[in-house]
Amino acid sequence: MRCKILSCTHEVFSGEAEGLYARGSEGWFGVLAGHAPASFALQDAPLRLVLKDGQRTFHVRQGVVEVRRGETVVLADEVTEVA
Repeated sequence: MRCKILSCTHEVFSGEAEGLYARGSEGWFGVLAGHAPASFALQDAPLRLVLKDGQRTFHVRQGVVEVRRGETVVLADEVTEVA
């Protein structure tokens, strides 16, 4: 699935992902290719992207995830990649 992670100031990630896992206001959730359209409020917590060649982890502070057909967009106040 196509995935974008955007902070208030810049694009942090744009590319293909196998899955996205994050903590929302009602607990942890995952998004895989073909997920139904949905929106989730994000908590101040890690967000994990699973890629074909591994994974990347980001710390997200306040935001939303919007799942659209073929694309998932994360909009957050602050996003920092965790090494």
